[in-house]
Amino acid sequence: MVSRNTPALRWVEACAAAALVSLLGLLVPGDPAFVGLGFLPQILATVIIASLLGTGPGVAGCIVSAATSLGLAALAAGSFGLAAAELQHGRIPAAAALLGALAVGVQRDAMDSREKRMLERFRELVRRNGTLKETSEALVAVNGELETRVSGQRESMAVLYSRIRKMDSLDLDVLLAALLDVITVFAQAERAGVYEYDHEAKSLVLRASIGEPPPPTLPVAGSIEGWVFRNGSPFSLRMLDSYLNLSRIDEKRSILAYPLKAGELAWGVLNIQEMPFYRYGPATEKNLEIVISLAASYLKRAVDFRERVLQHPRNEVTGLPGFGELVRILGEELALRASLHASLSIVIIEVLDFEKIRFAYSGVKALGLVKSVAELGTKVGRALPFHYKEEGRLAFLLPDVDRDGASLFCLELMERIGTERWAIDGEAVRIETAFGLAAAAPGATAEALVAEAESLLTMSQGAFVARADEGADEVEDLDSP
Repeated sequence: MVSRNTPALRWVEACAAAALVSLLGLLVPGDPAFVGLGFLPQILATVIIASLLGTGPGVAGCIVSAATSLGLAALAAGSFGLAAAELQHGRIPAAAALLGALAVGVQRDAMDSREKRMLERFRELVRRNGTLKETSEALVAVNGELETRVSGQRESMAVLYSRIRKMDSLDLDVLLAALLDVITVFAQAERAGVYEYDHEAKSLVLRASIGEPPPPTLPVAGSIEGWVFRNGSPFSLRMLDSYLNLSRIDEKRSILAYPLKAGELAWGVLNIQEMPFYRYGPATEKNLEIVISLAASYLKRAVDFRERVLQHPRNEVTGLPGFGELVRILGEELALRASLHASLSIVIIEVLDFEKIRFAYSGVKALGLVKSVAELGTKVGRALPFHYKEEGRLAFLLPDVDRDGASLFCLELMERIGTERWAIDGEAVRIETAFGLAAAAPGATAEALVAEAESLLTMSQGAFVARADEGADEVEDLDSP
């Protein structure tokens, strides 16, 4: 199909229009070429055609019009000779019409060319405008990303600091959960696990994980995680292209893996199995290396504490070490801090009316409530919980915390206990607590700290009893006539 704007179509239209105008001579049988009029209207029509369609189509129209008029005149005169002689009278109008068609056609072609150039320029400007708009949108997106990254870098230190603080715990489970939380923030890991080397089993044992649980145990030989542990070197997925021995033991289970150290000693492995592809890169790897190195000292403290305390018998319900372990650990911590003049505090908390709660429900459920209070205390601060003599009492050991810090710990824990919703078997339970605290002084002993904390606890109990008696007296006054 011929396009509407093609040159061929314009030529066809010009020839057809010129022939059609010349054929109007059929309406005048005596003078089909309009010679008697003194001018040739069919040639004049070609000027109009040239003005509309251009020089070429206009000249072609002139030729077609002349040929058509000559043919009609020959048919009327009976011979081409007589027709040609008759048409000689129209030489001047025909020449003028031809020159006019040429002039008008050239002008029209110039206008058409100028219009095309303007249209092309307009299209180019539109194209450039579109390109500039796309570039502008891309620059806005890049600028937004850069601003996000810059602000993220500004905030990363605060985020890292707050997350690292959560790893400052003597409870190994809390520490590992905080470590995986940091990994989730900085790498957006969707599946990861922490393995500890078990010296008896000679294998890596899973201690904590996020996402779908990974294998519970892994061999030290024949696994990427084992290679990382044995060599104390981090692993990245791209290393498979460079190290043939790693590609042989790869089981499509590791994207990134890092050795975990407790101080300077190898302890286990952090393995990341799933993470967004856009997060995988040198920047993420470097950030994780920083996190792992910062976690080493905290891991050492938690592991040392586990070896000293958690290997000893603990309460079957709460899992907390008892009073004997408290005194032993307190003595060890005082000895460690004697030369450093470091702070150490102890806080004793009693769940008042514990026996009533135990009688109303059961000993196991009442101890479950005490366990919840102990867990709440570990969330408030870096505190290590113990059972303290009686089942309704807890003791919190606060390393590197002085008396002011211990007082703040008591206030925050009291507020958290007061705002928490406590329930047993779906029934709301009200908890009242009393506190006693003591901070280590030069030459202090474990027994002296315990005695000082017990003394303040007794005073706190007395204040609660006095407050309860005042409430009872007010009720009696209201009931009396």
